[in-house]
Amino acid sequence: MRCVWAVAALFLGLATAEGRAGSPAVQGVGQGDMRPMVFSVVRSSRPGCEPTCPEWIYGEGEINADTPLKLNKVLKSLGARKLPVVLNSPGGDVEAALAMGRAIRAAKLDAAVGGTVFMGCDPRDPKCVPDKSKGGGYRGAPYTMGAMCNSACPLMLAGGVRRLSGAWAHLGVHQITTRFVKTQVQYRTTYRIENGRKKILGKKIVGRKNVGSYTTVEMGPLTEKKLRRYLEEMGVEATVVDAMISTPASEIRRLGTDEASAMKLITSKDPVEFVTSPDICKVVPAANNCRVLLASDTE
Repeated sequence: MRCVWAVAALFLGLATAEGRAGSPAVQGVGQGDMRPMVFSVVRSSRPGCEPTCPEWIYGEGEINADTPLKLNKVLKSLGARKLPVVLNSPGGDVEAALAMGRAIRAAKLDAAVGGTVFMGCDPRDPKCVPDKSKGGGYRGAPYTMGAMCNSACPLMLAGGVRRLSGAWAHLGVHQITTRFVKTQVQYRTTYRIENGRKKILGKKIVGRKNVGSYTTVEMGPLTEKKLRRYLEEMGVEATVVDAMISTPASEIRRLGTDEASAMKLITSKDPVEFVTSPDICKVVPAANNCRVLLASDTE
């Protein structure tokens, strides 16, 4: 019997980074805010709504791989409270968008395309500290005109129980850009010879480096199948995928409210104000996202 140790082996493989659906240039609509997406709970700053005002989850910026962690942190902080998710995003990472769509559906939340104008500091500013005298949260007003949910963002929107996009918002799709990275992996293999045969005792990665990459703007069959299955899971027509495939990655196909409704991508043509207006707190019973601000909350 003879033992041989520390035998190195080389393997050249392909690692895929599916997504970056928001990376290509958006023509004719502007890029929007390309900073990483942030999430915050916002309370309406509309005059006269206190002490009971609507609140919502504000989500704005580019979707990155770590964005689902940010959303989950906010959802965890809310406990059983159900606030609509208001999205304003040029797109980004597809896998992250799918994960957040599923998280929104699991929490049984509504989703809408819209932006937020803040009263006071903006949560995207790292120096911003909410005013504790006003309940410790951000204050703002929603808007529809100019808000966007493009590229991978509609996949996130699909997670909403109710899905809203008004006529003045921009809802658009295009082909996914996929980047393939060639990775060279070095293994250290330990084996021994028994009766003239090699018996592998263990294999450990001891080195890894990228040796090249390339991108493609054609959706692969596995990705297409995954997206169609996800949309079916969300109750959305797979024709959304057809629209993505037929639109070059360098362009954005705007989906009108009639077309988006036919695809079941949206369930309502109402603007974001439908779920954020102070009026929803004046009916009985008030909407789920209305919160009474007690005197003790402002101290």
